[in-house]
Amino acid sequence: MIALAVIAAVVAMCAVAVSLWQAREAKHAQEAAKQSQEATVRAQEEAQAARKAVEQATASAFQAKNSLEEAKKAVAKAEEAAQQSSEAATAARMLADEAQLIAQQAAAQVSELVGALAAQSNRVGMPTFAITPGAPDEFRLSYFGGPAVIEQLTVSVVPGSRVLGLSQYDEPPAEHLEVGPLYNGDAITFRAATGQRASAVFQVKAEPWEPIVVRAE
Repeated sequence: MIALAVIAAVVAMCAVAVSLWQAREAKHAQEAAKQSQEATVRAQEEAQAARKAVEQATASAFQAKNSLEEAKKAVAKAEEAAQQSSEAATAARMLADEAQLIAQQAAAQVSELVGALAAQSNRVGMPTFAITPGAPDEFRLSYFGGPAVIEQLTVSVVPGSRVLGLSQYDEPPAEHLEVGPLYNGDAITFRAATGQRASAVFQVKAEPWEPIVVRAE
């Protein structure tokens, strides 16, 4: 009986030990389950945060794509505007050059017309002069076909005509001879230092008309 009681006590102690071990293991399992649940919650939260980050990144990428497309459109418009501006500048430069050329041509035509009018004005009523040889080295200057009197005129040596100098009285020969007054139809005699009558050419100037070249014939 004592032996049975001892065996029963040992069995009971073993059962208690097993129960304590099982309880400890159950507690460990419960703690592990709790940790697993907490990890699962954290994983879900992290997954949710990652999903939000992905959504935000996707939205940012979409916005970046839209911004890039808008930037491309803006660049294309800027290039088109620059091309149009360049073409407009080229056209304006061509028009300016053409306007300058037209202005130059108009100025030249006006200048030519003014010169022609001035020359025509100077020729109107221009006197007529004739120079004829007389005695050796003497020439006769005749005036006709102009005003009643010319107060002063100038007879000059023409370069290359071999006329060395002019004089009317006994003064030394000079390149210019001042004569006046000279009445219409009158003539004067002057001397010209030259050895070749054929080359005796003179310039006669009477204000306000243009100078004329007269050959002694």
